[in-house]
Amino acid sequence: MRRSLLAAVIVLALASTGFAGPERIPRRILLVPIDDRPASMQFAQMIGAMAGITVETPPPDLLGRFTQPGRPEAIIDWLSPRLGSYEAAIVSADMLAYGGLIASRVDRSSQNLALKRLKAFAEVRAKYPDTKVYTFSAVMRLAPTATKATAGWRQQLGQFAALRQRYRIQQDPESLRKLRSLRAQIPAGEIEKYDAIRSRNHEIQRTLLRMTYDGVFQHTMLGQDDAQVTGPHVPETANLQQLAESLSLGERAFFAEGIDQIPNVLLSRALAEAASWRPRVRIVFADEEGRNKVAAYEAKTVDRSLKDQIFGSLGTIANPGESFDYSLYVNTPDPRGFALDAFLGSLKSEVDQGMPVAVADINLGKTGTGDLRLYDALLDSGRSTRVLAYAGWNTAGNTMGTTIPAANVYLLARRIGVDPVQREVALRAFILHRLVNDFEYHKYVRPKAYAMIDSMPGASREETYGPQLDKVNDEVKQSLGERLQDRFREQILGTRFFAGQTQFEVTGLKGVDIGLPWPRAYEVRLNFKIEVKPVGDIDPLDGVPILPLSPPGDPSR
Repeated sequence: MRRSLLAAVIVLALASTGFAGPERIPRRILLVPIDDRPASMQFAQMIGAMAGITVETPPPDLLGRFTQPGRPEAIIDWLSPRLGSYEAAIVSADMLAYGGLIASRVDRSSQNLALKRLKAFAEVRAKYPDTKVYTFSAVMRLAPTATKATAGWRQQLGQFAALRQRYRIQQDPESLRKLRSLRAQIPAGEIEKYDAIRSRNHEIQRTLLRMTYDGVFQHTMLGQDDAQVTGPHVPETANLQQLAESLSLGERAFFAEGIDQIPNVLLSRALAEAASWRPRVRIVFADEEGRNKVAAYEAKTVDRSLKDQIFGSLGTIANPGESFDYSLYVNTPDPRGFALDAFLGSLKSEVDQGMPVAVADINLGKTGTGDLRLYDALLDSGRSTRVLAYAGWNTAGNTMGTTIPAANVYLLARRIGVDPVQREVALRAFILHRLVNDFEYHKYVRPKAYAMIDSMPGASREETYGPQLDKVNDEVKQSLGERLQDRFREQILGTRFFAGQTQFEVTGLKGVDIGLPWPRAYEVRLNFKIEVKPVGDIDPLDGVPILPLSPPGDPSR
């Protein structure tokens, strides 16, 4: 009944907006991810599934793994005969230039080599002018990658870089004293190497903006990797923004906090552009004071960071009293108790009334784990199955840049008449994935995995291999598998939806695959399929394949 009410609300909203977009949007989109982690490509694939979109990637062996870089030349060669078969492509410039995110933080690739690779891609792209290409790149974070090799000094180097920038502005003796102390803790040559890498990356990003001006890229989005309010990334970003303005790029260049979520944002933009639609978003903050806070690992206020994610995904913000497509409930960092109570009360009321609501939990703290109070409110009475989207992982930018595109694409799917069975099953799979991946893993399973690693001689949270990794992986599979089944039974199993005049019911979960994608426990890989059947029928429909949507790479290979 509540889902039917939601459908009625959405239908009325569509009728009032006079939406008249094209009947056809891209059906195959290429994603060259920044690396092979699930967050880098799986989330975009799941969001695309709501609109019946196949999001394909190059073969896994070309993408690298952890500190092993991807193969830029091989990827470009792979793209050469194929790029034109895609209506749109979302391309990590860091994968093309260096071999991925981790590779972008080291000096294996010279600036000349990175430029040569980008030029080679531009030549491929010139052969397929009808394919819209969106690119993205990470403004380098403060600290180097967490590995065993950097464990003893990586945090000190990040602190040194941030403090040095502050000292350049303030010239205070205390900062100078701390800088000298930090420098003594960092191995000789590492600061100079760090500065050279930052300089190389900055020049490459200036090149990306010029390539956007020249038409190689439809849009360029530069995402700030883990940062603080102060640091070398601040003047770097200001310089890049000035260049974008001087080139009059306008909406063709965007800047945002976070990097892993950007494929989601660009996917939403590509589809909304094709449909000539800008979703209107009503924002509800848990605490109005929280909108002016700076979330952990970010350089902008929550309010500014949120606007970047909305505008980047081609959304607009509805002012009070204006019509809107959905309400975005944002749980701000450390909300005051009375404000959170009112926020949760309003959230529950709107969801229970069947209003279109999406939820972004950015009260994540330093551990990147969501707010239990909000999570419980979503689980209560199965509310999680009646929201458009939910996310709460890692950083505020990562979270908002997952929730917003998911809500946008789901509503777009309703507008353009995507097969409702595909759409509704994909929505439920996305919600279940977020509940288990975003919250259950990081709140309960990851701490257990870390405790195991800490008890193993020679193992480390940065890197663990061999039989020790196997033991941790087995524990993750069992523990998270149990939680997946629990959440599925409580929230998803037995829920119903209409596809035309036929009602369907969720009947099962199959194809569960859980594991650690990298030799660490920081993130997890979670795949599954949801089965549904028409109510009253005996034979269930084959489960809609949610993950992976298709074999990586060219399906004909």
